[in-house]
Amino acid sequence: MEKKPQGSSGSLKGKISKDELKDKIRGVILAAACGNSLGGSAIGLNHKEILATAGSSLRDFVPGLTRSVLPDHKAGEWLPETYLAVNLADSIISSDGKYNRADLKERFVALLSDQDFLSSGPSAQLLKGLRRMADGVAPPDKSAGALHVSAASRAFPCACLPDTDEGSRAADMAVEQAQLTHLDKRVYAAAAVLSDSVGYFLRGHKLDEEEQVREYVRREYAIAERIDPRFAEAWDDVAPDLDYMNPADQLPYSLLNIGHEVNELVPTAVGIFLIFRHNLEEAICHAAVAGGETDTLGIIVGALSGAYHGASQIPERWLSKLANRERLEDIAEKLFDMWP
Repeated sequence: MEKKPQGSSGSLKGKISKDELKDKIRGVILAAACGNSLGGSAIGLNHKEILATAGSSLRDFVPGLTRSVLPDHKAGEWLPETYLAVNLADSIISSDGKYNRADLKERFVALLSDQDFLSSGPSAQLLKGLRRMADGVAPPDKSAGALHVSAASRAFPCACLPDTDEGSRAADMAVEQAQLTHLDKRVYAAAAVLSDSVGYFLRGHKLDEEEQVREYVRREYAIAERIDPRFAEAWDDVAPDLDYMNPADQLPYSLLNIGHEVNELVPTAVGIFLIFRHNLEEAICHAAVAGGETDTLGIIVGALSGAYHGASQIPERWLSKLANRERLEDIAEKLFDMWP
């Protein structure tokens, strides 16, 4: 018998069919992993360095570029953010669609002795947060890792569960899982906004008109403001100089060379998605060459684009080379089975 999450009344309100929903859930899980791996080739390089090495864009999985943070990255392999998101998804599934703090903590602790995870290149800030969690020490509140984006970038599986159109369940679960490794409420707000955004597009909302874009931005601003006004202020600055209604052919300067803190990275990733939202491949490829934390930009833009377009729009040349695709497909299938 299929397991259904208790206390949830998932609603599509006639926006999409169940087949479309399944395609979108697959899109979230698979496109996030694709974006993470594609962006993993150029971590730490600035935009000009990436273009000089890889050309105008990264269109295919390639090994780590020379002088990048992960020169040993293998084409199509998972990176730390994908491992974290997969473990969050596995925990949700095994807990019948609920957040289980003890179970997720056990899974994250196990990653600290998982050679595949450790060889994928987790940053010092990410490892510090996991080790403090494992040791029962409170998360950092003022150190360099306090605003690290990892708790937000891994949150998208929360959005693949049944929810009301208001999306409160996904946002609440995203905050709960972020509290495991972070203390700063700006991280909680970022996790909630990203999870709600993925869920919003998963349920069939479109951004074809300027007012639809504005409505989406206002929606997420309200969520952010309830949790932390400081992050809401950063969100309110989501690329205000961009023309979201005309197709772009290159990244604007304001979205280049991005660091790992949520106040900068999350609005930037969403800005990249918004200006390239009509084409999944273009959105992910531009995230991969933006410069800085390209792996994290890639996983966030991938999750958003996958929710918006579905797995049917992911290039087959990516899927055929994506590591552990079968496990990702299994996760997507089990998340879909939770919908009534």
